[in-house]
Amino acid sequence: MHTDCLILGGGASGLAACASLAQTGMHVTLVERLDRVGRKIMASGNGRCNLSNADMNPSYYAGAVPFVARVYEQTPPGEVLAFFSSLGLMTAQEEGRIYPRTMMAASVLDVLRAACDRANVTLLTGQEAVSLSPSRRGGWAAQLSGGEGVFSPAVLCAMGGSAAPHLGTDGAGTRLLETLGHSVTPLHPALVQLRCDHGALRSLKGVRAQAKLTLEIDGCAAAQETGELLFADYGVSGVCVFQLSGLAAQALARKRRVRLLVHLLPELDENAVPAWLDARISAQPTAGTQALLNGVFPRLLTLAILKQSGIAPDAQASRLSGASRAALAQAICAFPLPVTGTQGFKNAQVTRGGVPLDEVDPATMASRLFDGLYLAGEVLDVDGPCGGYNLHFAFASGLTAAKAMRAQLCP
Repeated sequence: MHTDCLILGGGASGLAACASLAQTGMHVTLVERLDRVGRKIMASGNGRCNLSNADMNPSYYAGAVPFVARVYEQTPPGEVLAFFSSLGLMTAQEEGRIYPRTMMAASVLDVLRAACDRANVTLLTGQEAVSLSPSRRGGWAAQLSGGEGVFSPAVLCAMGGSAAPHLGTDGAGTRLLETLGHSVTPLHPALVQLRCDHGALRSLKGVRAQAKLTLEIDGCAAAQETGELLFADYGVSGVCVFQLSGLAAQALARKRRVRLLVHLLPELDENAVPAWLDARISAQPTAGTQALLNGVFPRLLTLAILKQSGIAPDAQASRLSGASRAALAQAICAFPLPVTGTQGFKNAQVTRGGVPLDEVDPATMASRLFDGLYLAGEVLDVDGPCGGYNLHFAFASGLTAAKAMRAQLCP
């Protein structure tokens, strides 16, 4: 089978590139291993598809800042939104996050699929490329799992990373590229729950609290996040945890010592908590320590704080020694949670790691190793925080690749 453009992967990057290329009238073939495209799009943003952010700054992409900045020069954030608008999608903002107006991920997938359906696109689902190689005639030859061979002058690999394998991304893309000759940096789960080792976790299951988290690696503060923390029997969850999880996973893989220090009263500076405690004790001189913290923390969290401090719940607060007051303040400001792992790729939203960025031209998403090969989305060593940053990069990189493929094939 011969096609003008071959796209491997029917996720965000692949579908955006396919819809863009299809508008030129070229014959595009898209191969998706699952029985339908866009499964990960449907699951994104809790089913609402947070496709972008009003503050789409490359600085949010950690070690990938220069690369992402170049991609966003080629395909600015406004151009991504204009592309979706041209497909008929209306959007809405919620605290800076950009969603489809319907607040349904299906709307994003519907307009992408409709654009492909209107054009010269061959959609091959339930298949994947088991091999990919440069052809002696020029261009690329792909062998599909169904037995069919496909030849194309240009190929886009948009097969995703390793996060959420049940949605079709199990690392097959990076394995294929590695076999071809690209290198791959270690893959880690990111935007995922953290597993922790603390005796209080079982009793705290389901408790929510506003907190400031400090990620400590080998005793040194590495990053901080503030937000709602959700305790679970295995550890902790919540957006603030997700933002730190990729860095934690990397450190754990390198056998570093990792823990979270949880400030459970983030409205106050850590240095102000001792004075706050003294004032509270002075206002309630006969109160027990558990009663002292009523109205501040959920009851189960109060008991965990007191146990961490070595203070009995019925101890009279006004009789606490200076050392006990200091221990109580410390438990409130820096409740320690040793991190032992993550909840794995099965629960992760994105992958940290992938094809190194120095092997790809950010202006075109073209491989620097092979002519006619393009890479986009999560197969690359790019990951951003929660808030639409990862999905937006997937769309932007797919559209950038489509421009370059169009220029290659229609000079």
